[in-house]
Amino acid sequence: MNVLYRVLIALSVAAVPLACMADNIELSVTLMARPVCTVSDKGARMDVRFGNLAINRIDGEQYRKVIPYQINCPGASTSTSWRMRLTLKGNPAGFEPEALQSSVPDLAIKVLLGGTELIPEQPRFVQINPTAVPLLEAVPVKLTGSELPSIDFTASALLLAEFY
Repeated sequence: MNVLYRVLIALSVAAVPLACMADNIELSVTLMARPVCTVSDKGARMDVRFGNLAINRIDGEQYRKVIPYQINCPGASTSTSWRMRLTLKGNPAGFEPEALQSSVPDLAIKVLLGGTELIPEQPRFVQINPTAVPLLEAVPVKLTGSELPSIDFTASALLLAEFY
């Protein structure tokens, strides 16, 4: 009888929490995929034209130019800020890994986001207001002591913007 009594007590204690459980919570969730974002200058390629540069004045500060751009993420809210991961995809210069290599061996282009270096291949996490993106700039840098030729140069990269 003692064993039967213990089993009945155990069953009744186990049943009490089940009797108290009510169906009073309903969850409704909408899963949304991250929107695909594009970075461009009004739908076109982002170009910076430095014009004629005095070779002996290239110092990483002179000739700084604004890079015009917008980030467009269809389907994303424009009333709140976006947490994004920005990555500058390009070849870093051997003499200055924080800059993009140009078509001239001892010349590179440093890209700045909000005044700080946007280092090639190193993601940067930022809060972005979609109606006022941070300032993006490019500035030429050269290897100290190098003699650059008087020729045209190019440098290119991809700016990847991802919701995070």
